[in-house]
Amino acid sequence: MPGPLEILKFLPKTNCQKCGYASCLAFAFALASGAADPKRCPELDPGLLPQIAPEKKLPEEDFAWKVLEEVKKKALQTDWQEIAPRLGLEMLGPRELRIPYLDLWVRLKPEGAAGEDGLELDPRDQILLYNYLSFAGNAPLSGEFVGLEAFPHSVSKVATLRRYAEEKLAEAFTGRLPALKQALDGFRTEVPALSPADLSVIVFVLPRVPLQINFFEGDPEDGLPAEAKVLFDRAAIRYLDLESLVFCAERLVERLIEKASH
Repeated sequence: MPGPLEILKFLPKTNCQKCGYASCLAFAFALASGAADPKRCPELDPGLLPQIAPEKKLPEEDFAWKVLEEVKKKALQTDWQEIAPRLGLEMLGPRELRIPYLDLWVRLKPEGAAGEDGLELDPRDQILLYNYLSFAGNAPLSGEFVGLEAFPHSVSKVATLRRYAEEKLAEAFTGRLPALKQALDGFRTEVPALSPADLSVIVFVLPRVPLQINFFEGDPEDGLPAEAKVLFDRAAIRYLDLESLVFCAERLVERLIEKASH
């Protein structure tokens, strides 16, 4: 049964990220574990691949740690001192960064990322942070917020965003707008110039990755459920790939629900 490196031979190795993964190697790991469909790569002829369906998928957590190691390698190829100012990060040493992430402060080193309380982050959060370094975004934010559908190759991701972020947010805070406002305490936020919803707020998941939440309360008495829409700065894909942007929204919603439950 072929492994990731053998599968990589059949991929374009351009790291175009059209498949939604940070690199062709990360996509190869996903294929080898059965976590991804070969059709996600527009440059790949699935018929050319050797048999890749494994007898047993890797546990999700094991797969995440494997991807993390590859993403780390890519991030370590960047000049942290050079990119830190434009990414809004604080240098604590030659290879140590302090990063505001959601409502937390994180210390990031070559060996891993941990909260300032010393707790190691989930590998998926670490993948996001190292991806942020790898992209080393050099475009100014536009200040214009658009739906995920405005970005190329986003069709499948729009459905994921809807299911795991927007619908979860609407369901969790139906009839609980004050609880949502309270849960936003501790996040770095701004009020948008235009507020088309009952609550519109810009939340900085990372210093250069703002998300705008538009929350509509609805009217339960008339059978109108609450609705939520997550928007992204038009320059967001200069800082993260689509899958990472969707993950930002998922993690933000999870954190808001967690805070409101307390």
